[in-house]
Amino acid sequence: MTDDNSCLIHDTRRSRVSGNNGPRRHQMRTHGEVTSDVPQEVLDEILEIANNYAGNDLGGDNYQISQHCDVKTAFTASETYSQILLQQLDEGADNEVDETNYNNWRDDLSTSAIQKYLNDTFQTPYRARISVMHGGNELNYHIDTDTSVLCRVQIPVQTKGSLFQWKTKKEEVSLDMQAGRTYFVNTGWLHRVTNDTDNTRIVLIFGVDYNNIPNKEQLLTGTIL
Repeated sequence: MTDDNSCLIHDTRRSRVSGNNGPRRHQMRTHGEVTSDVPQEVLDEILEIANNYAGNDLGGDNYQISQHCDVKTAFTASETYSQILLQQLDEGADNEVDETNYNNWRDDLSTSAIQKYLNDTFQTPYRARISVMHGGNELNYHIDTDTSVLCRVQIPVQTKGSLFQWKTKKEEVSLDMQAGRTYFVNTGWLHRVTNDTDNTRIVLIFGVDYNNIPNKEQLLTGTIL
């Protein structure tokens, strides 16, 4: 898949391409390291959940926003890609495709270290989930949400040999993430993830308001048009 019309949430596209919560996608870099000191207990907690969770929340009844995405189209092999939702939809929320309505931390998973780190560092994380991609697979090119609506951050735990890649109007960019750091990833541009290894790629993903990103000014640029 090579264009943003092939995937994701068509019926909410208008609400995801322009907002008032931060710079537009062309005003921000494709990616940037936000922190380099994720506590080991956070990484251990993510890995423990990923290795022991039985199932895939994508498309499930408790992961309402994912029901608006064609999972089989979005992922080359949906059986080998899964997400574990850590923050569920708020009770009584009237918009299940608004990521900022996913604040309810699950009580059946041990996430105390994750919660403390995200709250201390980013104040208010949204829709935190663990992404698990087995080797020999890829997440197809797609566009998610513009940075003026919500920014995306990832904490890699196991990513050796996998790449996060972008296509902007001027360039193609690849990122080899390093475990134990946090990365802003600009999902307003076409992007994909490839894992051409035998290793399982495990990362924590969450949304955050631009103003809550530490050292956010370093992520700004005027070079991508």
